[in-house]
Amino acid sequence: MLRESGLVTLRQDGKKRFYRADREALGPLAAYLQSMWATRLDTLAELAEAAERAQRPGGTDS
Repeated sequence: MLRESGLVTLRQDGKKRFYRADREALGPLAAYLQSMWATRLDTLAELAEAAERAQRPGGTDS
């Protein structure tokens, strides 16, 4: 549906399909989605870094 509505583009490489959001088609929604994902990715990075620190020998999360 997203592709049919023009909100994403499709690139195929063999059996793989790569979808990309069309920022121009998304209009004002693009900024909202970008800010939403940026927040989520920041949280994911913080969690990954905390897990990495905890796995280090003698590591603590301080």
